[in-house]
Amino acid sequence: MPGTVGLHICFDEQGREIEILDVTPVAQDKYRIEETPIFNPGIALGDIIRVKEKQGIAYYVETVQKSGYLRHAWLLSKEAAGSQEIQEFKQRVREHDGKCEQIFGGLLVIHLPKHSAVDAEAEMAQIIERFEN
Repeated sequence: MPGTVGLHICFDEQGREIEILDVTPVAQDKYRIEETPIFNPGIALGDIIRVKEKQGIAYYVETVQKSGYLRHAWLLSKEAAGSQEIQEFKQRVREHDGKCEQIFGGLLVIHLPKHSAVDAEAEMAQIIERFEN
């Protein structure tokens, strides 16, 4: 199997919502999602999905296996998104086998193992509070 590739994935039958997502092939018509989809909040980084390909587009069929990560997301101000506090928080997440994404600059998405020692909600509440005052 090849490494991570960009795949055109459609999450609706009419073909109106197509995203190009980084995925890793794991079997015939099955891929592990390597980034958070915008058009389907039920699918997360690390999930394994099955698709049906038609005319160069992969149509989502089902989620075969959930990732095992807990997902947290926050919409941040420009100041908070670029802050040292967020960089340090993201580093702690990575040190605890988590993954971080910043989408469109201000949407921070954190994926943590279910039994992580990082309390993402509490840490982010403290960070956000610093930028609200």
